[in-house]
Amino acid sequence: LIDEVSSVDTGKSKFSLSNVGAYEILGSTSVIGYDSSYDYEGDFILTARVGANAGKLYRHSGKVKISDNTVFIQGKQLDFIYYALLNFDIKKLSFGTGQPLVKASELKDQTIRMPISEMERESVGNFFLHLDHLITLHQRMLSEFRDIKAGLLQQLFI
Repeated sequence: LIDEVSSVDTGKSKFSLSNVGAYEILGSTSVIGYDSSYDYEGDFILTARVGANAGKLYRHSGKVKISDNTVFIQGKQLDFIYYALLNFDIKKLSFGTGQPLVKASELKDQTIRMPISEMERESVGNFFLHLDHLITLHQRMLSEFRDIKAGLLQQLFI
């Protein structure tokens, strides 16, 4: 993995949690606060380092601070790598019985099968990104149709 990305590391930002500031502070599962300065910039794939969310991936882009309980992968064109890692199942790297732990050093050394051509990686990554957006759109439509159905059924039996 380390040969395909610019960095695989654990967050090292120093901050005090607040809701004031222009830059997001990323925790193990999402944005946990804001700060007036940033330590990292770019596109990221992140996961919790310790606990029940260890190995659960999410993506973020921009200028940020990253907490020390978060492992991040930084690089350009992370679409393919993100979907490959979803299929890879990072949770199997975690160890420990009480609190699962994912180490950046373990993640760095993992072999992930990927196309040699940069163009193929970009195409496959974009395909899965488009597919995710399409699934989200259809889930919203389904939810709206269920709401309409419930409303019509309620009117029918009044």
